This record gives sequence, C-alpha cells and structure tokens, in this order.
Amino acid sequence: ARWIPRAIDMFCSLTDTFRIAMLMEEEEASKVSGHSEDEDVKAQRDQVLGKDAQERHMRNYSKILLGAPYLRKLAHGNLKQQTELHAILTEKMQVIMGQACSDDASHLKNCVAQYAAPDPSDKGLEPPIYADNKSRALLGVNHPQLAAMLCPIKHAKAYHEDPKKYNGVIRIHSAAWPAFIYEGTPPGKDFDPDNVQEGFSKGYYLKQVFRHIFTSPSSAL
Repeated sequence: ARWIPRAIDMFCSLTDTFRIAMLMEEEEASKVSGHSEDEDVKAQRDQVLGKDAQERHMRNYSKILLGAPYLRKLAHGNLKQQTELHAILTEKMQVIMGQACSDDASHLKNCVAQYAAPDPSDKGLEPPIYADNKSRALLGVNHPQLAAMLCPIKHAKAYHEDPKKYNGVIRIHSAAWPAFIYEGTPPGKDFDPDNVQEGFSKGYYLKQVFRHIFTSPSSAL
C-alpha cells in the first residue's frame, strides 16, 4: 500500500479504481461471450468518466493486482469476500497510502526550499527561505524564483524575459503544467511548444525530490 502513491498513482482512490476497473472487465467479458453490457450502466460510466480516466483506473488496477494478486480473488468472490475486500481497501490500504504521503511531505518540509535552488551547494534562493519561518509573505508566487517555477510552462519564456511585466498577469490553472516540471535553469528555459514532451519530468527540482524520497536525503543533491 505504501508503494502505490509512490510508484503507481499518488491520487489513487482504491474503491473507485476497483469498482470502475471491474465494470470495465465485465464489459470486456461481455464482448467475448456475446452478452452485451447494460447500456444504461455503460452510458452512465462514459458520461462520468472520460476514456483517459477509465484507462487510468484500469492501469492502476492491473498494477495493484500484480503486486497483490490475492485481491483479485476477493474482488470476484462471494458477498463475504467482497465485503472483506472493501474493508481492506478502505480501512487498511487507503489509510496506509495516506500515511505514506504524509510521511514524505513532512520529511521534505525542511528541505524543499533548498531543493528549489538550481545549485544549492553554490547558491540558495534569493531572498532565502528558512524552515522555521512561519511567515508566508515570500512563499509561492510571492517569491521571485518560486513564481518562475510555478509559472505555467507556456508562459515561462515570457516571464523569464520580463518578470515585472507579467507579475500578477499570468493566470495559473490546475490543468497547466508548471515550469519546474521541465528541465533547464531556470526551469523551462528551453521549452519547445511544438515538442512538449522534450524535457518533460526532467526538472532539477523533481530529480532532487525523487532522490530524497526513493533513495535518501543525502543523495538528493
């Protein structure tokens, strides 16, 4: 369970994943057997979830069962076994997944400002951010370097050229990839809008955070 948010899906909801994936399995089975799935059920699922979301749940489901194959027996078992599965997913696994995320976040709290600098051994953030500072006046978009990292990647080049001009002008949406996802110093410096995959998930900040979580804090820098 601790590995699911780290290696499969950080935002995985186990009950939703199992419910939706099992319905999709039934749909595939009905195609093979020649018995069509209830059209109302299928239409409702397609209306609520797009194709990408359904594929994501199915992918998560397959990976989870690969690591814990006994869950499949419970999922396709009798009512007692399905009740046991629900208890395992909600009362044990989902709780442990939340604890894993909390542990990682709390361990990173004192290091995150250090990792935000391109080369912290040479030069940190300016102005500096201290772990014990409770003021948020210079956090997030209020900090010049962090604002550049949080800037949507499609606006990163313009922001780097004239931060004052675009300060408070660029809108940040949840669907927009932030600049720190991409490689470059500053992040997203060489972003190519015609090739958005180039440099994706190669930002120095991500690498340092991943090393902290998956290997050790001492290997992060």
